[in-house]
Amino acid sequence: MLVRYVLGKEYDKVMSGMSVDNKRIAKNTLYLYFRMFISLILGLFTARVTINALGVSDYGLFNVVGGVMGFIGYFSTLLSSGTSRYLTVGLGKGDMQKLKRIFSACGTLHLGMAIATLIIGETIGLWFVNYKLVIPQERMFAANYIYQLSLFGAFLGVTQSPYMASVIAHEKMSTFAFMSIFDVAFKLIIVCLLLYVDTDKLMMLSTFYMVTGLLTFLMYRIYCLRKFEECSMRLVWDKKLSKDIWNYVGWNSIGSFAYMANNQGITVILNLFFSTIVNAARGIAATVSTNIYNFVFNFQTAVRPQITKLFAVGEFKEMNKLICNSAKYSTYLLIIIGLPVFIETEYLITLWLGHVPTYVIAFIRITLVEMLLKSIDLPIGDGIQAVGKMKLPNITSAIAYLAVLPTIYIALSLGASPVMAYIITCMSYPLALVCDLWILRKYTGFDIPFYCRDILARLLIIIIISAVLPTVITFYMPFGFLRFALSVSICVLCSCIVIFYYGLNKEMRYKVVRKVKNKLAFAFHQNT
Repeated sequence: MLVRYVLGKEYDKVMSGMSVDNKRIAKNTLYLYFRMFISLILGLFTARVTINALGVSDYGLFNVVGGVMGFIGYFSTLLSSGTSRYLTVGLGKGDMQKLKRIFSACGTLHLGMAIATLIIGETIGLWFVNYKLVIPQERMFAANYIYQLSLFGAFLGVTQSPYMASVIAHEKMSTFAFMSIFDVAFKLIIVCLLLYVDTDKLMMLSTFYMVTGLLTFLMYRIYCLRKFEECSMRLVWDKKLSKDIWNYVGWNSIGSFAYMANNQGITVILNLFFSTIVNAARGIAATVSTNIYNFVFNFQTAVRPQITKLFAVGEFKEMNKLICNSAKYSTYLLIIIGLPVFIETEYLITLWLGHVPTYVIAFIRITLVEMLLKSIDLPIGDGIQAVGKMKLPNITSAIAYLAVLPTIYIALSLGASPVMAYIITCMSYPLALVCDLWILRKYTGFDIPFYCRDILARLLIIIIISAVLPTVITFYMPFGFLRFALSVSICVLCSCIVIFYYGLNKEMRYKVVRKVKNKLAFAFHQNT
């Protein structure tokens, strides 16, 4: 092809380096999975201890104030993707002076965003907390105390983003994993201390969470200053570079903000119509679904650089094939992990919390459906991100996500339950998927009919077949550990069998069988 002819040996270098990159991706994926596993165990235990220490009402208050900060503190993510992208490009070119300019320009933009965060937080955000949220009068002082500490934490988070982006751009996933494990481990220690103090536990928790954020901020900054030459930031205004970054980030921020508004907006809307107990149920559901989705997200994070590389050398066919495989295998992983949770939600929540809060089961199940739709759509979004034309995709996704919020408000005004709000929220994801498929086809010629046949239709059949037998077991066996163990085992077994024989093609089945045989032969050889 033309790209191969023009690039010549450079093309061969890029393509021959793919195997080396795959080894690095595999290593980094292991670090990410280790981070995820430790964070999952500590995070779930921390959530249970926090609920027991604070009580359901204070836990709900902690979540709803965090929801407001989600709107304000989300500025830290608006620039992070663009910062990481431009730093990675600078590293690839090997121009240290340009890389320093990129980092300083990104750092300057982040500092401006951080100042804007404080201004919005101390005006609109503070007014909203005091006059719009449904908070018991006796807890207003605590709510404002939490809010101010959270606002300071958001400021630190925004200014920390360039340093975190540098760690990721340099692919130092071991450091990234350590920082995350430190964060969740320190928070678990803090929560355990709450059980033995008589002071206001909610205010104490917020104080120590802010201290944790400050320590993480300092460790990232010290590490980057010592390890990466470009991280000696100075305030600069590179007009061309800032314009390029802002053009990419600006359009990307519209879609990101719309997604955040969709996700956090329901938290605030639920509080306007119901008590903080409903917010507590939402917080529990978010904890469960986020930890499950991390299994998928880590896999897709490892694939994302390869999608960008294939686009860079003009290999659209291979790029689209990789996008399909990423969507396919990540959803298979989510089925194996998430389907047993969907079927046995009640027992798992009882085992985890000791009781089942109102609405939690429905919230978790609907959120798992949302996670499935996200895992299908995210690789499509990665392909669009690789193209770099962000205006159209972000406008369409913003419309899809934001249109849901007034619909929810009207439905709740007419007397709908919180569960209906979740169902309406879930509807934004297939709408966003349709828009992304159309845009990727426009940019790269993506084969939508093939995607619908090979991914969507096949996925639906796999879910139905895998769920039949374990669902029958839950209907005819009494609630308890025996039913849980049997249904989960059957569900995982059925999912693996159906995915292997129906979800994988002949070539992939051969590779899996060969890999398993090699591992078994190696293990047998080691034991003899």
